[in-house]
Amino acid sequence: MSVRKITIDPLTRIEGHLKFVSSVENGVVVDARCSGEMFRGIEKALIGYDARVAQQVTQRVCGVCPYAHAEAASLALENAMGFKPNENGQLLRNLIVGAYHMQDYLLHFYTLCALDFIDITAVVNYNGADPALLSVKAWVQSELAGKKIFPAAPFLPRYKAVYCTNQDANITAIKNYLDAIPVMADICKMVAIFGGKAPHPVTIEAGGVTVTPTVEMIFKYKSLLDKAEEFITRKYFYDVVAVATVFKQYFKEGRGYGNLLSYPFMPDKNGGNFTFEGGSTINGKYEPLDVAGITEDTKFSYYKNEKAAGGRPLEFTTLTPIDYEEFKKEHASETGKYSWTKAPRYKGEVMEVGAAARIVNTYRSGKNPKLNALVDKLNAQLGITVNDYNSVMGRHLCRLITSLTILDRVKKDLQEVVPNKSAYTEKDVPKNAVGYGLTEASRGALGHWIATDDKGYIKNYELIVPTTWNISPRDASDRPGAVEKMLISTKVADEANPMELARIVRSTDPCIGCSVH
Repeated sequence: MSVRKITIDPLTRIEGHLKFVSSVENGVVVDARCSGEMFRGIEKALIGYDARVAQQVTQRVCGVCPYAHAEAASLALENAMGFKPNENGQLLRNLIVGAYHMQDYLLHFYTLCALDFIDITAVVNYNGADPALLSVKAWVQSELAGKKIFPAAPFLPRYKAVYCTNQDANITAIKNYLDAIPVMADICKMVAIFGGKAPHPVTIEAGGVTVTPTVEMIFKYKSLLDKAEEFITRKYFYDVVAVATVFKQYFKEGRGYGNLLSYPFMPDKNGGNFTFEGGSTINGKYEPLDVAGITEDTKFSYYKNEKAAGGRPLEFTTLTPIDYEEFKKEHASETGKYSWTKAPRYKGEVMEVGAAARIVNTYRSGKNPKLNALVDKLNAQLGITVNDYNSVMGRHLCRLITSLTILDRVKKDLQEVVPNKSAYTEKDVPKNAVGYGLTEASRGALGHWIATDDKGYIKNYELIVPTTWNISPRDASDRPGAVEKMLISTKVADEANPMELARIVRSTDPCIGCSVH
């Protein structure tokens, strides 16, 4: 049987413009290519400016996870300076980024991915009195009747596929989809209390956090945190477990290479004892993180090949896009360059980053017994192991585990904040210095690298973001990127409605604005 191509361009319900092409033979994906369809260039825009502007400018690559860029940029400068924030500074930083994480997981599950599994048409059989559900019912009924009184996006149209058949689970999830929106708004208010505003918090700087906490701020954060905790522990928890139970086969789908990379994240007030332990799992073996193992490859990226076979961060001092005529030629070729993303590798291996990597590496490190106990409890309930986390449903489950773990962390940190005590230590911008900042964005391992000149201005800057790892193109050894590998071997029931492929890609929560270069 001939090979057929399934092209999804763009994939909806993600951030940015992602195209992926799957080659299918006898109903099974035999090859795949993911293409980041934008040029970013923000590193070039930073060169020549005061090093402190990176905290603000790099946040603008994404409106969904700007907090992580603020933190990574600040950590990079702190690394170059050789110091850490004071206790209040670290605690407030945790409270800002922790809140953002929780908000992002609710956003991803409900507004981006729930509709891949939940049957929105179940609402037409709803006979209750909830006004929000009745409004959605009218919305969906008009679309199904062809009247199109209201625009039904993001609910409809959709791929024809097998969706949840449990009416109670469907209605509960639809209701929680709606209820999650004001909860997310409240969590953004939590960010703004210590971050100045949301999105794009302005108070995270090299040296800590530039706001001085007050008792009023602490109590306001606590009141909003209590509401977020109730939703996460009761509604979000229920919906993720319900979907995981109904679609248990998706613990076997989208498995990829199984190589997992994560960075240390959320330290205690002294800057150590991380809540999530960084490291790598390669061929089933966990090892601590080795930053020197990170390289990038441009063989199949739309750039000149000065480091095609792999260069370390900051070695791409003259990263230059190919010219337009060459771009047209490569773009039209089935064997040439096909993405604006580069191909990061760790010790030469293709790695998956994200919630699954974060949880599996922390679990295997044994350094967070409370997280391990939660993982063991959920695994027993669902009849799975941590080896199943490298999957579509494993990624969704790991975001829940991360949310619950961060919830505990910020509750503890909030109690340790000292009111009316500075959270910021001012330092001079480092001159002729090099530094890096590693953190975990909600989507996974995020790294910033900076080099300054003799005036303290940026001489070179590099971002390697989570989605660059996940949707990387092939490398010089012609190995598919992480998501490309996840797609290969997937069975597609209906080529006109490739929901299996969309579920796999969306489970990694792509952010193309961040990932391209």
